[in-house]
Amino acid sequence: MKLKSKQSKITRRQQFKLFLSIMASFAVLFLTLGLIIFNLFQSSTYKSIDKDMREQIASVKKQPNMQKQDDSNPGPDHPVQQNKPNPKMPFQASILVFDDNGKLLNKSSLGNRYSALKNINLNKKNINKKQTIVVHNMSFRSVLIKVSKKNNNPMYAGHYVLIMQNIDTQIQTMENFEKILILTFFIFWIIALVISYFLARINMLPIVKSWKQQTEFVNDASHELRTPLTIIQGKLEYMLTKPNKKIIDEAEAISVSLDEVNRLNSLTNNLLDLARFDQATTKLNFEYTEPQLFLKDPIEPFKDIINSQSKVFQINLNHQPTLYLDRNKIKQLLIILLDNATKYTPKNGTIKIYDQIEGSKYQFIISDTGVGIKDSDKKKIFGRFYRVDKSRNQSSGGHGLGLSIAKQIVANHQGHIFVRDNLPHGSEFVVELPIKHK
Repeated sequence: MKLKSKQSKITRRQQFKLFLSIMASFAVLFLTLGLIIFNLFQSSTYKSIDKDMREQIASVKKQPNMQKQDDSNPGPDHPVQQNKPNPKMPFQASILVFDDNGKLLNKSSLGNRYSALKNINLNKKNINKKQTIVVHNMSFRSVLIKVSKKNNNPMYAGHYVLIMQNIDTQIQTMENFEKILILTFFIFWIIALVISYFLARINMLPIVKSWKQQTEFVNDASHELRTPLTIIQGKLEYMLTKPNKKIIDEAEAISVSLDEVNRLNSLTNNLLDLARFDQATTKLNFEYTEPQLFLKDPIEPFKDIINSQSKVFQINLNHQPTLYLDRNKIKQLLIILLDNATKYTPKNGTIKIYDQIEGSKYQFIISDTGVGIKDSDKKKIFGRFYRVDKSRNQSSGGHGLGLSIAKQIVANHQGHIFVRDNLPHGSEFVVELPIKHK
């Protein structure tokens, strides 16, 4: 219970770390995207403002010939208007005209804007520089130019002209856009986190399951290895206490130790097989063959074993389809199933192997008349180190790995293995392999 609690804590910690990394990743992603969008919007806004100001500068520098306009319209109804600028400026634009001494020359043309702009002074260092200035809580985009003395408008000619455009509306728009952008990205960040949380949980399920299986596998393997090692150690230490004894006197202890060594050797080989299956490093020699070429060799040795145990062995193999498989691996599979049937079939019981064809599948079935397997255990028996009856498996020398290896072998042949009841009592293991056509 403590181990499982510790494992669950580690798993939750890993999930929390994964979630934090996802949160940080989305935060950086949305922040970066937000900054890029806002900078693009801000840049686009100022480019539009600067474009208008360039048009205003061009308008100031290229004033029409006012004298010619006045000469073409003589008379009392068209008085000459001199010394007044006539720029084509937008409504939000203001123009301040300074002489070389910094005196404001166009107070009258400013109207009611003069009171707000009168404190602006001429700074010749800022000539041709675009700036954003604040006057009485109003923001202006401004540029100072020096107009040529040859300008057609005498008000501008030879003077400094400060062109100012109010950008309060644009700034307010940018501030509103910034707020909307922050709110939008925050909402989408929350949504993304919720979605990623569930996706992380879904994606973590197979990882957590695999990790738990691996941990359980290591624990079970350690337990299986510890038992025979403890027995061998105990027997050897016992023999060391009697150094003058002859081998024949300690034959039992030596025999038990050898049995445990064989058991260790078998367990180690099984573990290596499973490791190769997990890493997909098992090399299979596939070839076209028929059942009689791979079923006969494993069956023959079991005839004598089963008969010596006062059990009945029935063989009924009649079908010879073409199969594409590794004969040695299928022989190993058959040995595992026949060995299980032999171990768990009581004296005077019956073990039977027979085959049949179901559609495009070839099936061979090993049945026994043992105690059978509960429905709740049928799906679990192919798990590693799983035992229906641990005490019986321990006494029979099993490790709970045989059926797991059998399942891996069948899976590598694109087949299927399952267990069903053998009425009135006992079990049937069904191996299903695909039929191939050359």
